[in-house]
Amino acid sequence: MMSESARSQLNRLGIRADKSLGQHFLINEGAAEDIVDAALASQPEGLVEIGPGLGVLTRRLATAGVPVVAIEMDEDMRPELERIQREHANLELRFQDVLRANMSEFTSHGRWVAIGNIPYQITSPLLEQLLTTEPSFEAIVLMIQREVGRRLMAAPGSRDYSALTLLGAFYAGQPEVIAELSPGSFDPPPKVHSVVLRITPRTPPIADPERRGLLFRVVRAAFGQRRKQLVNALAGAPQLTLDKDGAREALSRARITTSRRGETLSLQEFVTLTEAVEEVVA
Repeated sequence: MMSESARSQLNRLGIRADKSLGQHFLINEGAAEDIVDAALASQPEGLVEIGPGLGVLTRRLATAGVPVVAIEMDEDMRPELERIQREHANLELRFQDVLRANMSEFTSHGRWVAIGNIPYQITSPLLEQLLTTEPSFEAIVLMIQREVGRRLMAAPGSRDYSALTLLGAFYAGQPEVIAELSPGSFDPPPKVHSVVLRITPRTPPIADPERRGLLFRVVRAAFGQRRKQLVNALAGAPQLTLDKDGAREALSRARITTSRRGETLSLQEFVTLTEAVEEVVA
């Protein structure tokens, strides 16, 4: 159900969603409370809010008393966000593209949590940015398209299992579902349902940065033509220096049959395969 206060706020400011920025303003007050509660559950020392928009979450986050940095790209949101800032000295506003922000600036100072209602068109690159931030976030609480949420939680062999699934599994494991939201929770309503996930980063199973890079080259090769058998997908991948004999050798060392497809491999199998590929190309 639409919140009258949120509708009045939009009308008062004369703001309409900018389609080019993928804006859909959250107007479900109950969901806003759930999202903030999930962000504060780990007792963070600071909060980064991505895409605060009209400040539905911002005002609630600022009352927690810890530093809050809100990163917004749309200058039209400035007057309303500055109004909230005048009430909360712990709120800092930055008007910039979040994909250009240095998240390590925050996480290097303790337990920080990232939170946001994410525009659908930047979901994948933003997830990668947040998950690979070092030091890692204490938690990441994001409102994303339900279909993307399914990909993050998919099991090997399922239709939704993808390279994005493995990115999430590598850096964080299984997300926690906080809430599922219908299009009516936003103004304007999107054409899709949304889900709020709480992601808890962990120490990834590969420490070496170069080996991590190789792992994800192997993953991209396996999913680049996901219907191909692994031996053909690996041998034909431009990001790997494997011919067919080399692909067979790597799969043999990893004890993975050549006829399997990438979409059936678990994260641990990809880690083992990466080690084998490294040995073959060395």
